[in-house]
Amino acid sequence: MGRHIQEQAGRAARIVLASVASFASVAGALCAQAAFAQPAFPVKPLRLIVPVVPGGGSDSLARMTAVRVGERLGQTIIVENIAGASGLIAVQTVIKAAPDAHTLSINSSSSYNATILSGKLEGDGRKLLVPVAQLTSQPQIMAVNISLPIHNLQDLITYWKKNPDGLNFASSGNGTAAHLVGELVNMNTGVKMVHVPYKGIGPGIADMISGRLQVAFASPGAIGPHARAGKARLVMVTTPRRSPGLPDVPTAAELGFKGIEWTGWFGILTTAGSPRSSILALNAAFNQSLNAPEVQKMLAADGADPAPGTPEQFGETLNNALNVAAKVIKDLGIKIE
Repeated sequence: MGRHIQEQAGRAARIVLASVASFASVAGALCAQAAFAQPAFPVKPLRLIVPVVPGGGSDSLARMTAVRVGERLGQTIIVENIAGASGLIAVQTVIKAAPDAHTLSINSSSSYNATILSGKLEGDGRKLLVPVAQLTSQPQIMAVNISLPIHNLQDLITYWKKNPDGLNFASSGNGTAAHLVGELVNMNTGVKMVHVPYKGIGPGIADMISGRLQVAFASPGAIGPHARAGKARLVMVTTPRRSPGLPDVPTAAELGFKGIEWTGWFGILTTAGSPRSSILALNAAFNQSLNAPEVQKMLAADGADPAPGTPEQFGETLNNALNVAAKVIKDLGIKIE
């Protein structure tokens, strides 16, 4: 009897051990299979496409965050400026890239909206690019040449009445946020500034500072350094509340004008069809880059707020902003060339 029980116990133990070994083998195979299905990322240097010339609002932000993201991911990020057509050329570069999340685009709500609403993309622009990470939330800024007697919107009206043919404003292109905000100022103040589009706001700001034109609309990152150097005067911000980084610059509502509100963003997008795991890795890296003291210092100084979050949250933000832009373009009859 005792021997029989011992034999049964031995057989049971062998069965258990065999089952454990089998389970371990299956688990190991599944892990190996999962590892094969999710290759390492990134496997080569990444490209970060900037849709403006050097000096534009997104350029400095792209270069500063690229260094931190590259360090976290263990790969170099090559920043490339591909300007033109209000961001269309840069977006097409990313759309045509391999869907492996190694080609990225830093966009502003301005360039993104103009590109998606241009009707020049082959397919639904909202589906050709996928959101990776929102970097900032910021207003548009109205800036004027410092030699002009324009310190607020009422001064703008007075100046235009005296100089009806001598008031032009620079934007980063047709249909961009700078353009739309300039037109909103025209509508809500009664002035008739003439729109002068540029391939990126950097050259437009330079012409405003030199006096070739009088007004420029730009992001805080683009115009902030010039204002701090005393080369441009900031008249107003387009957000509902004053910007923490520009506390002395009033809102349009504070100046007595309604209907001039606009909140923009800067963010990272990549080619549709890129692996979800790669997008999440990039999202985490860009979110972390916003914690760098030098990045926070730059954003605060330029009146932009860091806006980390998930790819889905960024997707909701850019779609909401796009819908607002589409309505303004339709209401004003603006054609994006």
